[in-house]
Amino acid sequence: MKHQYLAAFLALSLAACGTQNPSSGGLSQSDAVALTEVATADLALDDGLLADGRGSSSLQAAALTEGARNAIGYNLPRRIVHLLNALGAYLPPAGSSECSVTVSPTNYTDADDDGVPANVTVTFDCAGTRANGTDYTTEGSVTLSDTNDALPLSGYSAGFAGFHTVLTRDDGTVIDHAFDGSLTLDKSDASLYAIAKDYSQAVSVTKGANTYTGSAEFEVEKTYAPELSDAPWAKGTITIAQDNPGSLTWVRGGKTRNLVWYTDPTLHYNRADCASPSRLLNYDAGAKEWVYTRPSGEQDTLRLEFTGCGQFTVTLNGGAVE
Repeated sequence: MKHQYLAAFLALSLAACGTQNPSSGGLSQSDAVALTEVATADLALDDGLLADGRGSSSLQAAALTEGARNAIGYNLPRRIVHLLNALGAYLPPAGSSECSVTVSPTNYTDADDDGVPANVTVTFDCAGTRANGTDYTTEGSVTLSDTNDALPLSGYSAGFAGFHTVLTRDDGTVIDHAFDGSLTLDKSDASLYAIAKDYSQAVSVTKGANTYTGSAEFEVEKTYAPELSDAPWAKGTITIAQDNPGSLTWVRGGKTRNLVWYTDPTLHYNRADCASPSRLLNYDAGAKEWVYTRPSGEQDTLRLEFTGCGQFTVTLNGGAVE
């Protein structure tokens, strides 16, 4: 399986669909495909966390979806635009009567101009129809807090509460996505950043008379080591230690599985060389492994390995995932 780009929202929606698992309790090929979509959606969040929000022109150079580019017109903190982009959320053009966006406090400060105010909460209440005929809903809130609003590279946190999007396509397909939790990026010492994510998301996809549901709960701590001290969001390595792996509680097809995941070797983030209008996954080397231990004690390992900008291969227990 080779991919160039998977939008986070579509990725999660696909994770909910598919067939049941084999009687052995192990991961099937369809499970592997679905788990890959969950994994790439999480990678897209890292991309949103590490996108450069410094300076008023930073968004103009970013690879943004239509909805995220529309979000610029609401004069939101730049970091929120990047996170909306990573989640695949849609906002209509500013001034639309279909959308209410409230920023509190209205006179928030961003003293270091890094795209993250000292503290601000943005609440969305939007519903309507896009130009292509797709109905949409975007609602809930995001709270941003700068670690130190006097230092532009100090890091920040983002908390999502009741964040909920719905897309109803012209063929009647309904994709309902809920996201709650926290994302944190903090400078841990002179050369490293600590990334912590603790979030849950649930999706339902309705096609005709059938509704598929799935959910995922993530918790992980990782490190990010920039290669350029004056441009830390340009490129660097992301490490999740095997002896301190991330955890995933994944529900699919009525089955609940607990997995661990880590990098092997470290992931190489490279927005400087990989960014393009059609790519959100700005990684060009390294791999993540997702390990499920069956009730029998046997293990299944899904390996996602980057071979170039936004391109990766996927194997399950060493065999190619088709």
